[in-house]
This record gives sequence, structure tokens and C-alpha cells, in this order.
Amino acid sequence: FIAEALEESLIKAYRREISVPDALVDVEIDQDSGEIRLFHKFEVVETVNDDELEVALDEIDAKDLEVGDFYRIEKQVNELGRAAVTLAKNVIKQKIREAEKLQVYNEYYRLLNEMITAQVETVEEKYLVLDLGKALAIMPRAAQMPNEYYTEGQNIKVVVTEVNKESRGAQILVSRATDMLVRRLFEIEVPEFKDNLVEIKAMAREAGDRTKVAVFSNDPDIDPIGAFIGHQGSRILAVKNELNGENIDIFEWSDNMVELVKNALSPAEVIAVFENPDNKGLVVVVEDDQLSLAI
Repeated sequence: FIAEALEESLIKAYRREISVPDALVDVEIDQDSGEIRLFHKFEVVETVNDDELEVALDEIDAKDLEVGDFYRIEKQVNELGRAAVTLAKNVIKQKIREAEKLQVYNEYYRLLNEMITAQVETVEEKYLVLDLGKALAIMPRAAQMPNEYYTEGQNIKVVVTEVNKESRGAQILVSRATDMLVRRLFEIEVPEFKDNLVEIKAMAREAGDRTKVAVFSNDPDIDPIGAFIGHQGSRILAVKNELNGENIDIFEWSDNMVELVKNALSPAEVIAVFENPDNKGLVVVVEDDQLSLAI
């Protein structure tokens, strides 16, 4: 990479030095010795139409060349002017920055939608700056949990939601408000989920307040709700603690929409659920004292 960056920078610098932006230039770099050679080349033609790019065959002393070949004249790299050298340095710096950016992209793109631990570096009004170890990430206000307060130096679990290679600003965005955070936490706490014996069919989350999780068992001998709650609620408690006390309702998935909605409104006690063909919705009947809980 460094050789490529150096080559490009010298070509641009030499073109600026001679004020010919489309000059044909070759740069050869010996990887072992570090020797650098620069050649200004011209296409060999019978009749010259552009003397900045072409040279006539009868004007050069090169018996081994013919029309269509390139005639090269070596130039001394150390004779480039200060402006050209400055340009070369700037091009190399730019290339290094691009390479670093690409390395960050490749490193974290594979972690897209994965949960990682990050350290809060800066707390701003509209966003947090997080240290991921090899790069910095931004967590916008909308991706934060409203019931949490963050401090510099604090370690938090976040999900990588966006990795941008072209962005001039933050390359990596992370979130604690995404549904995926709850899913990844359950993967840690519920071995049956990680082994696909039970699964999450659907999820709805209002970060910091409540998450509804519809679960299903692929094994008739495993209770999906019990698997996610754990012995004496140990598994779901661990997830809730990580989410700063956010309520989590686990209910069983059903392919029957009426049954699914009834289950989803848990822990509210539902008297009945009716299909409403007029507006293609459902009508749910609950006791008065269950209304706010159902809503």
C-alpha cells in the first residue's frame, strides 16, 4: 500500500512540476533497496500531434522501439521542487487516511447487528462518542435509552447498527434502543435460543419502558416461555438488569392472529378478541381495571 501511495504521489507531483496534468509517467520502486526511479514517457508515433505526450520515431535514438511503444526519459526524483514534494506528502497522508478508514470499515462491517461492549468517551447533548477499542462510534440521542444516564468512562453494551465507508463524519453508529439488543442479550442468557431449540418470532420495543417478545418452541418438550424466563426468573432478570429495569413481557407465538393478539396483551387479562371486518382490525374486550394495562 505504501508503495502504491508513494507512486501515485510522485506522479501527481511530477505532473504539477512540469505543468502537464496528463503527462505519461512511470514510477519504479525497488521493494528491497528502496530505490525510486521516475520516468517521463512518450508514445512513439510517425507524426507527432501532441508533443507533450508523443515523440516521432525518427527523433529518438532507440533501435529497439517501434511505433506504438513508449520512449522513456528518466528524471531525478530529488530534483522535484518544494511544491511538488509537499503535494507528494499530502497525497501519501490522504492515502494513509483512506486505508485506515477502509480498515475500520472492514473490521466493524462484519459486526453489523452484533452486540459489543463500548466505553463512553464523550457525552454531548445530542449524541455520545464511544470507544470501541479500534475505532470511535456515535450513539445519537434517538438510539439511547431515555431511562439511562451515561458518564464518561462507563462501559455499556451496544449494537452496531451502521457502518459507513463513504461518510466524512462518523463511520460507525451504535444503539441501545434497537430490538436487536434485547435479542442479543437473550442469546447470551438462553442456551436453547442460541441452539435454535426455541426462537423469537416477533418483537416490539419501546426502549426504556417495555419490550414484548413472542416466542416459539421447535422442541415439543421445551416450554418456550419458561426457557426465556429461566429458573426463578434468573434469565429474564439478567436481561432486564442490563436494560436498566425495562419491562419485558414474554408470550407464546401463535399463527392464529386472534390468539396472538390475546397473548401479546399479557399481563392484561383479556376477556375476548373479535375480528372486525369493517376496518380489517381486531376488537379486544377487557375489564375496566385492565384497560390501561392493555393499552
